[in-house]
Amino acid sequence: MFLDLTAATLMLPAIPFLMLSFGTRFTVVSELIRKIHDEYASNIDVDDVRAKRMLGEISTLKTRLLVIQINQTLASLSFLANLFTVFALYMGYQYLSKLFFGIVLVLLMLAIILFIIEIGIATKSLNLHLSDVDTND
Repeated sequence: MFLDLTAATLMLPAIPFLMLSFGTRFTVVSELIRKIHDEYASNIDVDDVRAKRMLGEISTLKTRLLVIQINQTLASLSFLANLFTVFALYMGYQYLSKLFFGIVLVLLMLAIILFIIEIGIATKSLNLHLSDVDTND
């Protein structure tokens, strides 16, 4: 397989877009944590069903933060590896460029897998939030 600059440079705009997406999710999650923290701090009755629900939401939000942090790190590393790919191609190192491009693909696959996991965690958190108004129980 021959790798040229076109293939490697096609990845350049996609990776920052992923990083922006993960950053936006991070901002939303951090705002939710602040809101829940403020509500919880003003109402500390741990026997209250609402307080227990908030503790459950905080737990899932902590997990989401960790997953988003790992996603951002993977996307950043893939961007860096892609830049190394382009540089290796520019210098004429075909084998090295293929190696770096493989690393880019693996890092992006891991980031997308974690993104899917984070969506599952977000859904779990929303279901927990809606559990007090669910009439099917």
